[in-house]
Amino acid sequence: MKMTFPQAWLSILVLSAGISGGASALPRAEPEALGFSAARLALITDTLQHYVDAGHVPGAVAGIARHGRIVYLESFGWQDVEQQVPMRSDAMFQIRSMSKPVISLAIMQLIERGQLQLDDPLSKFIPAVADMNVLADVTDLDGATRPAARQITIADLLLHVSGLSHRNSVLYSSRDVRSRADTLAQLVDKVAREPLIADPGSVWNYSISTTVLGRVVEIVSGQALDDYLQASVLGPLGMPDTGFHVPAEKIAQRVHVYRLSPDGVQREPDMDIPITQDPPLLEGAAGLVSTVPDYLRFLQAFMNHGELDGQRVLSETGVELMTQNQLPDAVLPIALNPQRPMHDLGWGYGFSVVIDATQSGFARNNGEFGWNGSLGTFSWADPETGTVAVLMMQIQPSGAYNLSALFKSLVSQSITQ
Repeated sequence: MKMTFPQAWLSILVLSAGISGGASALPRAEPEALGFSAARLALITDTLQHYVDAGHVPGAVAGIARHGRIVYLESFGWQDVEQQVPMRSDAMFQIRSMSKPVISLAIMQLIERGQLQLDDPLSKFIPAVADMNVLADVTDLDGATRPAARQITIADLLLHVSGLSHRNSVLYSSRDVRSRADTLAQLVDKVAREPLIADPGSVWNYSISTTVLGRVVEIVSGQALDDYLQASVLGPLGMPDTGFHVPAEKIAQRVHVYRLSPDGVQREPDMDIPITQDPPLLEGAAGLVSTVPDYLRFLQAFMNHGELDGQRVLSETGVELMTQNQLPDAVLPIALNPQRPMHDLGWGYGFSVVIDATQSGFARNNGEFGWNGSLGTFSWADPETGTVAVLMMQIQPSGAYNLSALFKSLVSQSITQ
């Protein structure tokens, strides 16, 4: 499963720490000039504003771009309901699992630089995982184990077929595996001590794998994960408001998290290490904050085959590997909930990918890629229409009122040509 690229790309992809990707937002354009109906886009505004006015969600920011230009960027409601702080378009949200594609891009860059391979065993970089065991019965967390059939590879981690568990799984939660007070190195040591839930490569299980990949980035690059991302991803792509915490000078951009309750939306308490503090754990699977303008730029780089504003962050071949399904039929369909398999989706080396739009419950095209976050952030890129879109909220449950599907359908209906 080795991956080779033209040597010419390697020199292009050596990015220095001082490079900037330019403006913090894609350029604007009139909707009609890019095949959108302004009247139908206005319906998106009316719809999202209705949900805010009705008290269903505290606030949101929505953005749509086509062919690299923004046709829609609007904010609604409140960043802080109690203090009546209005939502701003550059508000900073905890994007949770939308962090995963960012760290996956970092891994793919290192692969393209020849510093690791997709089929490298994880133990090459983290020896503690060389002899992992697998639970004989996943319902008995303290039961018998057996040796894993083979070692975990870098590709397994990218595809969530590593056999590792989710950061909030009963297995990891009951044994205090994940703590924001730990470093990446400490977390990975804890993960290595726990059994796998399946043999590597045998089952798709959404997991802590991407956080482990963040530790691989550190070991291979010789840089802390946040420093590497700033030098090679966030800086080159012009994403100034993306990182692992909201710094003091940007506190006015912070969005608070709320939960639906019978009495309306209620503020969630801060994490033990608040999002306003630089955490020891640089959590690649779920730890980033970002903005709608920043994430539109991130997705646009993939729509541009790995380049944005003259800065190339990945080769065209690498982009194809990240945005096309890489899962074998044997592990499909994938599912976050075993009772609700996602027959329309596969997985690339970093994104979910639509492989059968006829199986989707809302508007989708084959080849779309993207992912969502557990606090109400949603994103997708559609090569067929040249469109990228991002909706960000901070609400639990994340699927409140099925707003993401509604937003996506409204975006689709807004495209006239």
